[in-house]
Amino acid sequence: MMAGLGVCVFAGLWIYELLTKQTPDDRLVALEKEVKPKGGSIFKTTLLGKPAIFLLLDCTVYLLQPTAEKIERKEVLSTGFYFGLTVCTNQSISKEGEFVKVYLSNQAIGAGGGNITGGYFRSKDGLIWEKMSGEGWKSLDAARQ
Repeated sequence: MMAGLGVCVFAGLWIYELLTKQTPDDRLVALEKEVKPKGGSIFKTTLLGKPAIFLLLDCTVYLLQPTAEKIERKEVLSTGFYFGLTVCTNQSISKEGEFVKVYLSNQAIGAGGGNITGGYFRSKDGLIWEKMSGEGWKSLDAARQ
């Protein structure tokens, strides 16, 4: 009798898992609902002929890789470190030609707070980024010097 009960419980859990399993698209929809009230957004595009999905949240850009089990996040761009408290005041993401283009703007909290390290950024692959400077587009390392 106990063996029969165990088989029924196992079968029930297996059926429940099949019926409630989320697809990668389901997970993206759920993530979008979660981050939208916080000012975040999900952006889907194609870069170098491959699909790319980004999460823009709190002046940080993540490259997303949804799987059946979870959504892997890789931080690929942020406004940078500032010793003190900051708040993200503006952010946007779009596709411009062969580039994904991002605008980030954060502000220090307190007296004299201003734009810390925001600006316009672009990438062809979502991993290597350039920043707009007074001299044109530069690699992040060159723009921060």
